[in-house]
Amino acid sequence: MESIKDQMDLGIMDIKQAEFYATDGGFVGLKYKGEDYKHVVLRRIMPSKQPFNYISVADIENKEIAILKAVDDLPEGQKNVVLTELDNRYYSPEILDVISVQDKLGYVYMEMRLKNKKGIEYKKNCAIKDVSRNIRMTSDNSIIVFDVDGNRYIGSDLKKLSRQSMRKLDAYLF
Repeated sequence: MESIKDQMDLGIMDIKQAEFYATDGGFVGLKYKGEDYKHVVLRRIMPSKQPFNYISVADIENKEIAILKAVDDLPEGQKNVVLTELDNRYYSPEILDVISVQDKLGYVYMEMRLKNKKGIEYKKNCAIKDVSRNIRMTSDNSIIVFDVDGNRYIGSDLKKLSRQSMRKLDAYLF
């Protein structure tokens, strides 16, 4: 007879049997339970609430291998491999200012001053289609902007934006 634990298996990864590694081709590989997956795909299950917990690990054919419960549970070298891959997959610089916004032919073109995770500031132009779906309020005080290329831009604290930036964004905040 199966135990309740066996019946309720959520596929949580046994990190004692897991070894994440960087491949020569720049992918993330995983040795797990006697298998060597030369290319795995990492996806955040709860990207906004718990970005470093509950990471889906799938093979190249998109079949889930297991769920990594917490990145912090990994040894330092493996943790760095996983964090680098998540940073690459979830490119999401912080919005510092909105320089300009133009509405043309169903797209909103936005120039922003951004800061990446390494603290480097830069300007970027992006196109946004369907602003009601791609400029989202995530809480009382933050937004996520998705551009047509699938990039994410995070405004984690709208109070930090200048008054001019807020005026430019105001028409698009729902």
